[in-house]
Amino acid sequence: MKQQKILLVSAAVAIIVAGPILTTIWVYSEVQLRALGTQAVHASPEDGMRALIASSYSGVNKVEIVHAGSEIFDDLWFVEAHVWAARRIDGKKFSGQDCDKPGCFFLRMHKGWTIVPEGKFPELIALGKWLFGFSR
Repeated sequence: MKQQKILLVSAAVAIIVAGPILTTIWVYSEVQLRALGTQAVHASPEDGMRALIASSYSGVNKVEIVHAGSEIFDDLWFVEAHVWAARRIDGKKFSGQDCDKPGCFFLRMHKGWTIVPEGKFPELIALGKWLFGFSR
């Protein structure tokens, strides 16, 4: 009888603690996925990186994709490239290097891959997508 009470109390505490956390993940992921659904999609994360480079640099001489793969979730990839170009459109320097080294997260959506800025917490969005089966 005492073990049953301990189990019930433990379950109640777990629900009280996990409930708000899971609700927050669900809401945040749903809102972000809805917003990401309005962005451009690409056939692959590498294609998305090439499109980002084309819109972010001028006088591009060479592009090398040096890493493209999933980190934790199959639907979330990180892509890193080396870019040799005349300049960045935003005017930022290449940090004393002969090339720039951009890296971005891409999330698989229903119609293709879209960029997810790091400030949007891509891992959290991918977690919500996986946990709750969102298929946007």
